[in-house]
Amino acid sequence: MRALGITRATLYVYVSRGLIRSVPHPKAAKARLYAAADIMTLIDRRTRMRQPRAAAATALDYGLPVLKSAITHFEDDRCFYRDREAVAFSRHATLEEAARLLWNSGDADPFAGVRFDPREIAGWVATAKASRPSSATSRASCLLSLLPEKETTASHDFKEAARLVSALVAAIAAIDGAYKGPIHRAVAVAWKRPKAADAIRRALVLLADHELNASTFAVRVVASTGASLTNCVVAGLTAMSGPKHGGATERLRAMLLEADASGDAAEILAARLARGETIPGFGNSVYREVDPRGAELVSIVKLDVTLAATLKAARSMAALEPNVDFGLLALERAFDLPRGAALALFAIGRSAGWIAHAFEQRATGTLIRPRAEFTVGVRR
Repeated sequence: MRALGITRATLYVYVSRGLIRSVPHPKAAKARLYAAADIMTLIDRRTRMRQPRAAAATALDYGLPVLKSAITHFEDDRCFYRDREAVAFSRHATLEEAARLLWNSGDADPFAGVRFDPREIAGWVATAKASRPSSATSRASCLLSLLPEKETTASHDFKEAARLVSALVAAIAAIDGAYKGPIHRAVAVAWKRPKAADAIRRALVLLADHELNASTFAVRVVASTGASLTNCVVAGLTAMSGPKHGGATERLRAMLLEADASGDAAEILAARLARGETIPGFGNSVYREVDPRGAELVSIVKLDVTLAATLKAARSMAALEPNVDFGLLALERAFDLPRGAALALFAIGRSAGWIAHAFEQRATGTLIRPRAEFTVGVRR
């Protein structure tokens, strides 16, 4: 309390909000210990608030909040979609239901009656066949560009949003004709893995949103210009493709293939740690301890020998827990899904959140236009 300059009551409020972790004192029955790291974080945040230039300089780098949102928030290492805890929600919901929740569409079902047939879009099938070897995000960006633009002044067009998600599913899962049924089942059928349908459903819902990650922020910037919903989603796909975001699944795949070949996952991880490299598929800056999405996906599939050995080595060597990228690769390998399915599921699931943020940003009518501080660099 002295370090923060707060009352006991305020301290209890901070603990209840998850800002400061608290554990029972090992010796004093009624006393508690408070996490020094959390206290220092609050002190640092307060200091930056008193120095506007310093606060602004770090705001876009896991810093202070840069905008208000009612879509997703974090509490006690848990992610909530509005008022629903994401992991619990994923155990019974479909992606369509997650979209309705995130879009705040009320009782109406935007997906009811939505029919998307790629054969009705000029050039779609030919482009899809030519681009199948490419990554899910690249293929989807290419195909979505063929969709006819729809002029609308409404900030929330739920039917158009549902149609866009359906088109994205067709593009990523390489569905040539019109499909029926819920998205997770359509994807499982397209990939000829019907037994994977329920695991795919849960993965899609777990990935539906994650506050202001890089791709979602990109979507909001584009939405703030008044661009079409399709272009907003394409911006999200482009940002997701990077190796520090959704593309991290490909970095993890490469490491797992190394471990498959050598038969010694611990040796592969040890070499990476010795070189000062990060371990793809483990850790997440948003959560203090465990990424609940990764833990949930790992719990519903059987890990193969390489995955199990990699998980054991990461825990013992670096005290790291699996994140959602590891969970997606575990699902892909467990059900023998097509190569690249991990990134494909990431993009399909997150499209629901991208659209929710595009809606919310449009409603503000505000252009996102931060400033840069000029620095004199070395001339070449």
